[in-house]
Amino acid sequence: MNQAQEHMSTTMSLVEDRRAGADRGAGAPAMKQWRSPLGDPAADLRDEIALAGGVPELPDKIWFHKTAAAVIDAGRCVGCGGCIAACPSRSIGVAEDGKPTLVKMCTGCSACWDYCPLAGLRTEALHAYATDASGSRAAGDTAVPIELGRIDSAWSVTGRTRAAEVQDGGAVTALLCQLLSTGFIDGAIVTRRIDAFHGEPFLATSPEEVRAAAGSVYHQSHPLTVLNEPLPNGVARIAFVGTPCQVSVLRALQRFPWKYRRSSAGAAVLAIGLFCTRSFEPDKLEEAVGAAGVATSQAARVDVRDGDLVVRSATTELLRRPVKEFHAASLKGCDECADFTGLGADLAVGNLASEPGRSTVLVRTEAGRDAWEAVTRALDVRPLEDLSPVVRAAARDRNRAVRSLARPFDPEGPLWTSYTEHLDLYAGGERSVQAPAKFRSHHFEVTC
Repeated sequence: MNQAQEHMSTTMSLVEDRRAGADRGAGAPAMKQWRSPLGDPAADLRDEIALAGGVPELPDKIWFHKTAAAVIDAGRCVGCGGCIAACPSRSIGVAEDGKPTLVKMCTGCSACWDYCPLAGLRTEALHAYATDASGSRAAGDTAVPIELGRIDSAWSVTGRTRAAEVQDGGAVTALLCQLLSTGFIDGAIVTRRIDAFHGEPFLATSPEEVRAAAGSVYHQSHPLTVLNEPLPNGVARIAFVGTPCQVSVLRALQRFPWKYRRSSAGAAVLAIGLFCTRSFEPDKLEEAVGAAGVATSQAARVDVRDGDLVVRSATTELLRRPVKEFHAASLKGCDECADFTGLGADLAVGNLASEPGRSTVLVRTEAGRDAWEAVTRALDVRPLEDLSPVVRAAARDRNRAVRSLARPFDPEGPLWTSYTEHLDLYAGGERSVQAPAKFRSHHFEVTC
């Protein structure tokens, strides 16, 4: 008996067991749970049919339900929206639970797997961690450690005119407003606040719309989904503002385009990365803040500052507690990210290394330099020599990722991990592949 015949025999016997169990009705012994020869919890009727036909499907041909099993239903999704942006048939949307789901038939193209930073895409191999043999590069007179990637210059910044809701020095808001005013860009993908805990992605096309979206929101909100929609007439050059994982997926979409994907990724001429240690599940964070004694209806904004989570109303501080106390509300997948400063960004922005009320800006690329030169008149800028607080935070994130990842952390390794490799590497742990929720594969259930 050859392998295909053996697979077919095993499959058909299990299918018959399933049918027999259904015929026995209530109170019958439990049916055997079918598992593919790969031991894949995401295996389903499609695998049964393929094996029964003697032609098993290629194990690394990925349908969305397998990405869902390995990332979303394994509790590892970080809400970047990369799977939605990468899908050429626009088959993926956002479900009522705030996570990606099918909205129409999947074509099995594998793009959702290939561009997900928690699945196939190994983001540490996408960016250079060092630009010379010593593992450092000069930024002014300062040597830049390997964790910070490439840096052309570093600055402490505040906007000369600041919107009311800006974070720290308001550098991103001031920068985008100036770039829009000068015609350097026609729009910017940002996240605007719905309430203190929830945000939504938004394409701002005027300085007024940028200012209305000022201030940080610790909800990922799938901003890359905007790239999967046509840009408005007259919008040809855009900036993208996002966390490091989001910028990594943008870079992958730009570096590996596909003619069948109708994406606006090529229009993103500037990527601004926000320093990021972790983001939160907004509903869980709201619940945790409420449990800490805050009337969440009064909360206007949430900040993370000097290791504390700070909740403010429109007029006063409501809560300041160590952010580690809210770890249960954070996204588990963030533990696997080694990129604190946005290694793939043209400009990286955060508050570490600058005094209160100012922002730190790292200029990384030629596109970043061009944008920086176009906006410096709208900013109060000072050269920044001491980046040691940023280095320490970046090193902590990298060390945490090395501990949390079930696969090897290897910046010199391949760009992608296959599904079967992932199954083996994550098997048996708390982040292992899980059977996907039925509603995520609804279109398969009713049409396959």
